[in-house]
Amino acid sequence: MTASQLSSTARESAASTYSRRLPIRPVEARGSRVRADDGRWYVDCLAAAGAMSLGWNHPVISEAVMKTVSSGEPLLSLDFHTPARERFVEDLLSILPVGLAADASIHLCSPSGASAVEAALMLAEVATGGREHVGVQGGFHGCTRAARAASSGGGLRQQPVVLSPHTSFLPYPQDYRSPFGVAGEQGVELAVAAADALARPHSGVTAPASLIAEFMLGEGGVIPAPPRWGQALRRAASTLGVPLIADEVQAGVYRTGPAWAFQHCGIEPDMVVISKGLGSGIPIAVLVVRKEFDVWEPGAFTGTFRGNAMAFAAASAVIRFARENDLPGQVAVRGRLFLDGLNAIAAQSELVGEVRGAGLMLGVEIVDPDQPWPGDAAAPAPELAGQIQSACLQHGLIVETGGQYGNVVRFLPPLTIEEADIAAALNAFDSALGAVARTRSAGEPALVVSR
Repeated sequence: MTASQLSSTARESAASTYSRRLPIRPVEARGSRVRADDGRWYVDCLAAAGAMSLGWNHPVISEAVMKTVSSGEPLLSLDFHTPARERFVEDLLSILPVGLAADASIHLCSPSGASAVEAALMLAEVATGGREHVGVQGGFHGCTRAARAASSGGGLRQQPVVLSPHTSFLPYPQDYRSPFGVAGEQGVELAVAAADALARPHSGVTAPASLIAEFMLGEGGVIPAPPRWGQALRRAASTLGVPLIADEVQAGVYRTGPAWAFQHCGIEPDMVVISKGLGSGIPIAVLVVRKEFDVWEPGAFTGTFRGNAMAFAAASAVIRFARENDLPGQVAVRGRLFLDGLNAIAAQSELVGEVRGAGLMLGVEIVDPDQPWPGDAAAPAPELAGQIQSACLQHGLIVETGGQYGNVVRFLPPLTIEEADIAAALNAFDSALGAVARTRSAGEPALVVSR
């Protein structure tokens, strides 16, 4: 490591995370591969937390950005109506559900998902007069104050900061670790009943402003929302007269197959929060809102960098590439290949409790079968998940961890990942899982990569 690299490392904020758990220095990236400064290429199933929807340095994104830069068009336009902005809005409306697209306003936000979440929560309060929000257990919406408040747990809520506004949380149904101790249809039915109970006089929620949810938990452990429960959220929001906010920052833009994760539930929300994969590496954030809730006063929620022509061009390129190349179909096929491979690996390992997900948003729950845990599920094993992440890196694979217990190995590859790279990723994960299992069985200290 050079002196300048050492200086950079020494001056890194204590809040940094990826560089601590994945101690490589990327210098080149193409498609689904990243090269470190030691010359080694890795299969990347982190993809900038899922933001690189078309993969690293995709030519349609590079061409769109370079063409915009050389066009003479203003690169930063605040909220002026430029050609790039108008093309982008038209493209975005084309992939929204028909009913929502016909009744939608587009609010451009500063370029982060958390900013768009802040806008959605604030606008909901303005529109309804409510001051309390309803979220879901396991939900993650960002690191700003209101986004933290709407996120259910983990370090975000343990920080000694004031969380505002107040949020109550509904149970999120899942089979492996059911919040009710009951899996299958019975667990879903209990979650539906809890959502329906929001509209009752003694629900404990007073004059809510919104109901906000991910319809595929991301940081919460890669858990798809059961359609009947998603429909119950839609019903509850309508009964209460508040907007249903779909946080599609991570699961949106074809990550789970269709354009939006909420489409798996057959519903239309009132607000959609979009970022990450929309620009495939070029920062952009958008709030889509039904006109009945679009009650901003002029200047009520602005941001200098929300009119970025390069971001508009990149987002339009993503949407048009998806349409012209049947990206939803490709994601469905390759996601099934990836999922089947993970299930085959899991069937041979006692360290895997469940494999789940949709499209190219997949998770493997790592467990310790020797530790006691109530119910049918095995004990979550976050330390083992961390060791597997490190072992994956040694075998040439970049993955993320997450989940409500920190024990889920997460796969968020570029949506354009080729079958050969899926095979390579599966082989690396299988080898890493086997190495950790053997070390554990032998009682040897784990070898964890750290800087």
